[in-house]
Amino acid sequence: MKLRNFYFAALSMLAISAGFVSCSSDDDEWDWSKEGSKIEMSKTRAFILNEGSSKQNNAGLTYFDWTTDATYANDLFMMQNGVAMGDVAQDIIVDSDDNIFVIMSGSKLIYKLNSVGARQGVLTVSNELSDPRYGVLDKGNLYVTCYGGYVAKIDTKSMTVTGQVKVGANPEYIIKKDGKLYCTCSGWGADKRVAVIDLKSFDKANYFDVMDNPDRIIEVDDHIFVQGYGADWSYPWGELDPAKGTFTKIGNASAWASYKNTLYLAFSETDWSTYATTTTFYSYNAKSGQLNKSSFLKNAPEVLSSSSVYGISVNEENGDIYVMTTDFVTPGHIYHFKSDGTFVKDFASTGVNPRKIAFLD
Repeated sequence: MKLRNFYFAALSMLAISAGFVSCSSDDDEWDWSKEGSKIEMSKTRAFILNEGSSKQNNAGLTYFDWTTDATYANDLFMMQNGVAMGDVAQDIIVDSDDNIFVIMSGSKLIYKLNSVGARQGVLTVSNELSDPRYGVLDKGNLYVTCYGGYVAKIDTKSMTVTGQVKVGANPEYIIKKDGKLYCTCSGWGADKRVAVIDLKSFDKANYFDVMDNPDRIIEVDDHIFVQGYGADWSYPWGELDPAKGTFTKIGNASAWASYKNTLYLAFSETDWSTYATTTTFYSYNAKSGQLNKSSFLKNAPEVLSSSSVYGISVNEENGDIYVMTTDFVTPGHIYHFKSDGTFVKDFASTGVNPRKIAFLD
C-alpha cells in the first residue's frame, strides 16, 4: 500500500515539474495566433515590400521564413486584412516593439501594422503634404518626406500629423543623426540639396549642396553618404561632411545597403537602345575609407550580372545579404547570400518591383 502511494506521489510530482517546464517554455515561445494572424507564422519572419506598378493597385507584402527562405503568403496584407494594400509601396519600417509602418506613395496612405501584418491604424495623407515617400523613427514619432515639399511628424500611437516643416520640392530618403533629420531634395531633377532639420525645434530647414537630383541618403559608422541620379543619370554617390559643409563624390551606384561599417553597392546600367543591363557589385568601408572594387558576392548566379537590381537589404540578426531584382513588369526575384557573400538560394518575390525587406525575430 505504502509503495503504491509513493508511486502515485512520484507521478504527481513529475507532472507538476513537467507543468513548470512547459509554462516556462511557453513564455519564451512566440504565438502567432495571439497576434491575430490568420495563418501560422514563424518567429523568424521577414516581409518583402513589393512596390507594384504605378496606378495598378498591386503593391503587397510577401512573408517568408528567413531561416529557410520558404515563402508562405504571396500577399500577406490581403490575407490578414481582407483588402488590397494599394498603389506604390515606398517604404517599410519596424520599430522596437515590432510595429510595422508601410508608406504608400500613390495611395497617400501610411499603415501601422502589428508584427504579423494585421492593420492597427492608417493615416490618409493630406493633399497639401501630398505623396508620402520615406520615413525614419524617433521617440514615438515617424518622420516622413512628402512630395508636397514637407517632412511630416506623425505620432505613432494616434497616427496623426502633429507637425510639418517645409524643405523643398519632392523630398526623398531621410535619416536621423545626432539630433537632426537629413533628407534629400530631388525637385525631380531641379534641386541639388540635402535639407537638415533640428529635431528639438522642428521649425525650419538648413541646406547643403550635394549633386543634381539627389535620392538616397544613409548613415554608416557615423558618416553620411548621399546617392542620386546626377545631371546625366550616372547615379553618383559620395560623402557629405556636415561639419565642413562639403560633398565628395566616391563612385556610382543605383542601389545600396549597409551592415556595421560596410556599405554594399550595386550599379545597374541599362543600354536603352538594346535594353541590355550590366550590373556590378562592390563595397566601401566607411571606417577606413577603403573602396573595394571586387564584388562582395561569392559564386553569385550569372543572371545577376545582367539583371536590374532594385534593392539590397541586410538582416541585422546575422548580416545576411538579400539582393532584389526586377524587370518592372513581372514578379521580381530575391537572391540570398550569407554575410561572407556566399550564395545560399534564390526565390521569387511574388510581387512586382521588390524594393526592401523587413526582418523580425
